[in-house]
Amino acid sequence: MSSTMTRMNRWLVPAVGFVIGLLMAAAALGRNATPLQAFIAFAICAAYALGLRLRQSRSETASLLSGLPVDERWESINMKALAMAGAAIAVILVAAFLITEFGGGDWMPYAWLGATFAIFYLGGILWYRWRQ
Repeated sequence: MSSTMTRMNRWLVPAVGFVIGLLMAAAALGRNATPLQAFIAFAICAAYALGLRLRQSRSETASLLSGLPVDERWESINMKALAMAGAAIAVILVAAFLITEFGGGDWMPYAWLGATFAIFYLGGILWYRWRQ
């Protein structure tokens, strides 16, 4: 991998964190938050992203969270953690859907999220199977 590409990858997470922080600050201001509250929303995202960037070279975990696993072992850990998180999100979505449905609430957001999850999961299976 070229050094330019590595440098770009190392700054991708902080850049995305800053953009998300700006969007959260704008959303907070749109909900009539004080400028201080909006700044705190931005600062939390920015500090997390910048902290990951600063720790990437000294921490295998920070490197993994930044999308730059240090070796095959950490790539495997990442894949297993993503699979576990995906399974947990699927179970939580079904539980939230059922609890809301039986409670008489609006279950449609959970149905849309669950359908989106299922479509991307099945689409991913088909995509990666096709590429093999």
